[in-house]
This record gives sequence, structure tokens and C-alpha cells, in this order.
Amino acid sequence: MEFHERLRALRTQASMTQKELGDLIGVSVVTVRNWEAGTKLPSMAAIVALSKTLHTTADYILCIENNPVVHTMPISRSESKLLTDYRSLDRYGQKSVEVVCAIEKLRVEETEEIKRRSKIRYIPKYSTPSAAGYSVPLDGDEYELIPVDETVPHDADFATVAHGNSMLPYIHDGDTVFVKKDCELDVGDVGIFIVNGARYCKQYYIDEARNLTLVSANPDLRESNVYISAESDATVICCGKVLLGENIPLPDYFTEGL
Repeated sequence: MEFHERLRALRTQASMTQKELGDLIGVSVVTVRNWEAGTKLPSMAAIVALSKTLHTTADYILCIENNPVVHTMPISRSESKLLTDYRSLDRYGQKSVEVVCAIEKLRVEETEEIKRRSKIRYIPKYSTPSAAGYSVPLDGDEYELIPVDETVPHDADFATVAHGNSMLPYIHDGDTVFVKKDCELDVGDVGIFIVNGARYCKQYYIDEARNLTLVSANPDLRESNVYISAESDATVICCGKVLLGENIPLPDYFTEGL
């Protein structure tokens, strides 16, 4: 059996006219007629479309394999009746059914899109950068809501942009970091801090005397550390813990002096 014979046999078994098959795969009835006459061959893309539409394999259509089993999709009794009723209609009736079907298909797709969007998680991303270097004045709390996927920690409450390289190699200049607010920090944790209105992204260290140091991980920028003594009247706010997915140690240059 050659390709054109097998195509005709598969179409006949599916109870399709040449026009119906052509409409389903996006070609004209003349094209299907030429294929079945053996005067022209379809492109590979058309072969794939034919195999999907006729529920078989490209190899079977092309006579590369001779397994006569056609991979049919199960059809319910109600679906079979609908198909029979559709074929009994005149062209006007069939067109009406097709229009209704297209409208309902669009409605279902839009509903599914709404459901998909409702599952997307959004968190605020603050426009004022957090200094991973020297202080950046806090000019307000403007933010935009950004969608986040499963790669973002589920307990992240907001995002902000790091500015500077004092947290290298863990955080680079311009990186977006994700932060969990209302979280107690342990020594060495990276947090977002506001000191007298300036925002920082630093490691947290507090000594026994309650003196606070915001530590730069990058030894080349150790001079950008921020020290706040326990007696200071500075206003210090911890906005939350930066979620890095790992615990990082305090830098050697800092611990050597402890």
C-alpha cells in the first residue's frame, strides 16, 4: 500500500470527507484530493497534522510501519450522537453549530486563563534600592506588584534591588533580593535595615553589649560597615531577612577582630 492509498483508507475509516479533513488541518479540498490521487505529496508539517487528526503515527501514514492499529480516541455515546446530528444538518445548521462551538471554546479558554492568573502570586518590589555598599537615602516607599513563580521562596513578602558590591560574592550590584519581613535575625543573617532614613543590605551582628554592626561580606568594602552603639540614639529599623537559600558566615576580616 502506498501513501495515497493509506491516507484515503484512514480518512474513510474516520468517516470524513476530503473537505472535512482539509478543514481540520488547514488545507484546501483540492490539496487533499491531490494527495489521495498520488499526484502530490504533503510536507512534513502536513504529515504531522494528518497523523494527529487521524489518530495514528506519521510512520504508519508514510508506510514506514505496517501496524494497522489506528490509535483512536475514545468517543462517548453523546459525542457520537452529536456528530451524527451535525452531519444530518444542512450547511446553514452546521455553520450555526460551528459558531456556537467557537464561542463556547473561547469562553472556556478565557475562564481557564482567569483561573491561571488567579494562581499567580504577586509581591511588592520597592523602587528604592537597598545599599550593599554605602547608604542610599530612603526617598519613599514606592513599589510595583510583580508576579513571582515557584523559584521565589514561598515566604518572601517583598522584593528590593541591591545597590553596590559590599555583599559580594553572595549579592551583586543590581540583584533583586527577596525578603521575609517580621523575622528575627540570627548573627550572620543578611537583612534589610533602615538607619536614620538610609537603607542597607548587610549582615547582622550584635555583641553582648547590644552594639550593632551591619557587616559587609566583601572585605574590600569593609569601610562601608555601619556601627551603631547601644547608647546611640540612631533610629534603626529591620525590614526583614534576605532569603538567600543558605546561611553565610561572617567574613574572616570581621571575626578576626572579635
